[in-house]
Amino acid sequence: MDKKLNDSWCKPVMSRHGNMVSGGAARAVRIADLGGMDNIIVRVARDTLAAADAVAVKRRRASLRLASND
Repeated sequence: MDKKLNDSWCKPVMSRHGNMVSGGAARAVRIADLGGMDNIIVRVARDTLAAADAVAVKRRRASLRLASND
């Protein structure tokens, strides 16, 4: 099972030392540039929860009805 990973994180990128790297090295550069995997996970979780909250608020507003004083 010799499956080569081919995702956007592996595309060539310039390292902070000025070297063009690709593959696993490019992935490592991108992860480091974003503050490490733990930081990436925290940011994704925070952004996902914020998006879910925004949807919930939008739904809540759509379901509210104004009461008339008649």
